[in-house]
Amino acid sequence: MSMTTVPATVDRATVTPSRTEPVGRSSWPLDRRDLGILAVAYAALVGVGALVGTFLTGWAADSPLGRLDIAVSEWFAAQRTDSLNTLTNIGSGFSDTLTVVVALAVLAGLFALLWRRWDEITLLATALALEVTSFVSIAYVVGRNRPPIEQLDPSPPTSGFPSGHTAAALALYVGLALIVAMHSYRRIWHRLAAGLAGAAVVAVAVSRMYRGMHFLTDVTFGALLGAACLAVAWYVVRPRTATPTPTPGKLVPVEDAR
Repeated sequence: MSMTTVPATVDRATVTPSRTEPVGRSSWPLDRRDLGILAVAYAALVGVGALVGTFLTGWAADSPLGRLDIAVSEWFAAQRTDSLNTLTNIGSGFSDTLTVVVALAVLAGLFALLWRRWDEITLLATALALEVTSFVSIAYVVGRNRPPIEQLDPSPPTSGFPSGHTAAALALYVGLALIVAMHSYRRIWHRLAAGLAGAAVVAVAVSRMYRGMHFLTDVTFGALLGAACLAVAWYVVRPRTATPTPTPGKLVPVEDAR
């Protein structure tokens, strides 16, 4: 058995690709099965969230965990300055509803221009849609009060548990980091995207606690909720990264079975 070289125009199954090109579905990628999975995931997330929230507002309210929640909120209130008030207002705005909606609209146009497929924007939109519906339902069922300190933002109609801002930040920014990883093979871009995503989520979570809008357990469960929604969206959308494409004219080794 010997090794020979052949032009890279042979069948793709017999060559080692030298570069990759994104592939995906140009039609809407969600079918009835996918919608069914999302419905089950929504029910499961709301069920778990309701149990955790009921635990926090019931037995755990007078436990060490409940006292930790209050102590952290009071600590943040004691650190307030005009400069930090301004910075945390910016940090909280990273995942405001308007910010998320505008970001999705801009990214939809950018992704369509770059890759002409639905996968990337559907991943983000699905994760955020699941997050917001789950968050609103959990907040309605639990009805947890805000921390017993001055709130620096107007209180929204939803309750304090979980932190929707933190959940949305994780779904959006970590989702973007995954998309960067899908389309880049350089580790430096992976690390940069992951670092920026992590920084954005932490900035939102800390800002919401500083501004008296959420307890520590609110933002912790919010982060877990956002991660779960992104994981479900990834499974449902199943975005594909690339397909092998040989470089014209390049010789690549293949095994000669003779």
